[in-house]
Amino acid sequence: MFIGEKIAEMRKANKMTQRELAEKLNVSDKVISKWETGKSLPDVETMPRISKVLGISISEIYECVEEANVGIAEDYNEERIWQYKKYSIASCFLVLISPILFFLTGVDWTGFYDIKDLLNFSLTMSSIATFVLGIFFQLTQFVRLYSYSKDKYYKEKYNKVMKKYGIIFLSCLAIIIVFFFILWIISIILF
Repeated sequence: MFIGEKIAEMRKANKMTQRELAEKLNVSDKVISKWETGKSLPDVETMPRISKVLGISISEIYECVEEANVGIAEDYNEERIWQYKKYSIASCFLVLISPILFFLTGVDWTGFYDIKDLLNFSLTMSSIATFVLGIFFQLTQFVRLYSYSKDKYYKEKYNKVMKKYGIIFLSCLAIIIVFFFILWIISIILF
């Protein structure tokens, strides 16, 4: 049972309409309806007035929240975790492979002289798109899993997986930064 259901139950037990309860609480009957349907909750300041008007203690109203939470210890969603892991691994692969493709092409940026230069340029642009796509995959999957898990019973387990794979992804990004830095140093030394 939720708070709104408890309010509705006690209102009916006291033989009151939503309008009568609303008048006693100095709110509109639409607010009472929203409470009872679970679309909103009464604020903390209103709870003492509700308990007084309905003739129950505040703790009785809040006890129904604990009862409701006991029964909704949903299963740990392995499918969502597997999907997050799968996309994280794919994101790491895309991020790691993209700069390698970029430097293997050897594009001559002064112009296109033949089909090979055009193909190399296309491959270079594809590697940049791959890098961006890898970051996009990681961010969207993180946001999806975070949004799903933020109010779940197993929130800590979800957070642990997000931290672990987030660190792996950030490590891949760090490798790429170091890779670019080393290539930049080499190009300065050689040229």
